[in-house]
Amino acid sequence: MIKEKKVLSPMEAKEKALRLLEFRSHSEKELHDKLIRAGAKAEDLPEIFEFLREYSFVNDAEYAKKLAKDLQHLNKFGLRRIREELKVRGIFGDDLENAMLELSDEEEEQLLPLMERKLSGNFDKKNIDRAIRYFAYRGYGFDDIKSAIERIKGGALED
Repeated sequence: MIKEKKVLSPMEAKEKALRLLEFRSHSEKELHDKLIRAGAKAEDLPEIFEFLREYSFVNDAEYAKKLAKDLQHLNKFGLRRIREELKVRGIFGDDLENAMLELSDEEEEQLLPLMERKLSGNFDKKNIDRAIRYFAYRGYGFDDIKSAIERIKGGALED
């Protein structure tokens, strides 16, 4: 038995959008997709988003800046991964570039303590390869990863 999806009236769709925004910020794309899945009609959405923008409930530029900073400082993601996460959430163009400009580009300095903790003095090839994959997935460049490993190895050998 397939359950029919309820079609939301314009007022219900607006209320749904406001309820979603109570819990966390959303990009316009995320909110659009959630409203469509909830049963909002596509022709009602421009008016709803106009209202949300007018009262600053959605602002992709501010959302992108906050999210990028959180991903860098809390999740410890590299710049590549942050850029991809923003794109997935529907942030493109000037909003994306401005958010990326606000981030510190000291990736290697951010990476060094993380790499030390990950390797914890174990420089076996298998452990180093695992660390390289881990940090590459998190968006760090291979040059920065290799440089951090070499700096840690150099420091460990000098002790």
